[in-house]
Amino acid sequence: MALLTPLFLVALAGLAIPVLIHLIQREKKRVVQFPSLMFLQRIPYSSVRRRRVHNWLLLLVRLTALTLLVLAFARPFLRRSELPLTAAGSREVVVLLDQSYSMGYGDRWEQARGAARAAVQGLTAGDRASLVLFSSDAEVTVRATQDHAQLRAAIEAARVADGATRFGPALKLAATLLSESTQPRREVVLISDFQRNGWQGGEPVYLPKGAALRTVAVAETRPQPNAAVVAVSMARSMFADQERVTVTAGLRNDADTPLAAAEVKLELSGRAIQTERVTVPARGSASVTFAPITVNQPQLRASVRLAPDGLAQDNVRYFIVAPKAPVSVLVVDATGGAGAGSLYLLRALSIGESPAFAVTVRTPDAVSDDVLGKAAVVVLNDISLQAGLGGRLAAFVERGGGLLVAAGPRASWPGSQAALLPATLAGAVDRTRGDAARLGAVEYGHPLFELFRAARSGDFSSAQFYGFRQVTPSPGAAVLARFDAGAPALVEQAVGRGHVLLWASSLDLGWNDLALKPVYLPFMHRAVRHLAMFAESSPWETVGQVLDPARLNPREALQASIALAPSGARAPVGAAGDGVLVLAEQGFYEVRATKAGAEGVAVAANVDVAESDLDTMDPRALQAAAVAQGSDASAAATAPPTPEAQERTQRLWWYLLLAGLLLLGVDTVLSNRLSRA
Repeated sequence: MALLTPLFLVALAGLAIPVLIHLIQREKKRVVQFPSLMFLQRIPYSSVRRRRVHNWLLLLVRLTALTLLVLAFARPFLRRSELPLTAAGSREVVVLLDQSYSMGYGDRWEQARGAARAAVQGLTAGDRASLVLFSSDAEVTVRATQDHAQLRAAIEAARVADGATRFGPALKLAATLLSESTQPRREVVLISDFQRNGWQGGEPVYLPKGAALRTVAVAETRPQPNAAVVAVSMARSMFADQERVTVTAGLRNDADTPLAAAEVKLELSGRAIQTERVTVPARGSASVTFAPITVNQPQLRASVRLAPDGLAQDNVRYFIVAPKAPVSVLVVDATGGAGAGSLYLLRALSIGESPAFAVTVRTPDAVSDDVLGKAAVVVLNDISLQAGLGGRLAAFVERGGGLLVAAGPRASWPGSQAALLPATLAGAVDRTRGDAARLGAVEYGHPLFELFRAARSGDFSSAQFYGFRQVTPSPGAAVLARFDAGAPALVEQAVGRGHVLLWASSLDLGWNDLALKPVYLPFMHRAVRHLAMFAESSPWETVGQVLDPARLNPREALQASIALAPSGARAPVGAAGDGVLVLAEQGFYEVRATKAGAEGVAVAANVDVAESDLDTMDPRALQAAAVAQGSDASAAATAPPTPEAQERTQRLWWYLLLAGLLLLGVDTVLSNRLSRA
């Protein structure tokens, strides 16, 4: 016998109260007044007999009732090494069923579903169970139900997914489900092939105290060959003014036997155009290179496919082949590029491949709507802007274009377009005499300057400024760089979907020598990239990643869009949904803006190749991790139950409380009868 809260035994001291009441109780005497005795001294009456207990039965009933009440609050229980099945109470069971794509190897999936059926079959009438399917993420398919038929139907409907194994999200979700339960026994049944890459060891696992973690490992009965397409690389070249791409695929063989003369196909738009044969050694790797293909489409859907084997998902690699389109830049200066004012700017933009810049130079009066419509970034290099061009530039920036204004000595801005400029222009500051100005404060956290935040990555303070314009930043504008005296040097403002940068000096050698410094070229590249919202397009993504549609084409405003999954299912994203797209399937997604006439953007999603490595881990590592994080999770129900679990299943306090209340009722009846007697 043990007590869960033994401090309540202090209340047993209250048992002395009924004894004292019995001992100090005195017999009442009826006093009769005699007039002749009124002048005698009054002597209090007291019994000379020895005090003793008269009603032993009544006293024992009261003491027993109080003792039972105190013991009930102390919550006694009988210590046992295990919980008996007949008295342990109902269970809360969470079945975690691994549906990662490695479960499709051999007969692992059928074994896993069989184990899930067995777990449901072992439930009693009072047990509740939840079914959680997990791969790279976890989802509750059936929540806390006693309907065993519903659980079995959900198991039969489950299918292998395209995600990789991740135990952390599944165990955390199971811990949440168990913590919400009031059942006396709680258990997690984890059914998986226990891929080694599914557990990194750094994720905390917090199962509720007393919960049991039971693992069921499945493995194929007969090993099968398994090879995978693990990588695709593209080499670009030019031929006859056309861009050509040479595709090379990397293969890996995880079997103990060589893969001889295996067919590897290159497919474009779902049609095989080339087939090569390759031999991959046992537990080794190889590569195959296809003939160059001409890129004549903005987005060409391609794939490299290997002959089928024991695991189908890793036999294909999807990717997008797109031409490397340069960033179109329109430079507007007073001479149309004939003078020296844009010499250093044009030379800086002529160098570079990631991205390349296609530069067009025009005078202010030669900027047509057609030229402006083709540009991604416009650079106004020290010009006097007219109101007509200012209005068209405002509409250009509103649509997502970028504008860089170099405020040199000849720069002026019309008052009608003052809202477009991030700062108000004032007079020039002459620093030709005395010490030249220098850049003293730079916002290295901004994407424009992020490249220069590391040590020895570029020193802006070495440039000398002999003149600059005084500017007053507009409300809401951000100052990205300042001169050493605190005057703003670079100011940015967002207008519509685009951005405007104001540089308070010249881009040539007229007012500074920045163009002679090593930081000039990367600085101009970063400024144009930032204004163009340029981002390196990835040829593919990985299943399980969360994709922001706005990143695919910022200037097309894909924030409100519809995604078409490889299976044909449609899902709202952006403003119409939750703002992101979860890549749950392998293949090609198509993201289209909801506005009419918008072009779709294709996204290739591939399985995580780490999952195709069929090496497994010891399930006890998960159990040890759960214990190491401070929970009482155990490998099986054979672990000794905690005192709380034993007391919760026995519930002796309830019987003691009921017996105590019954005795108090007996005490009331008995005392009434004795008083009448």
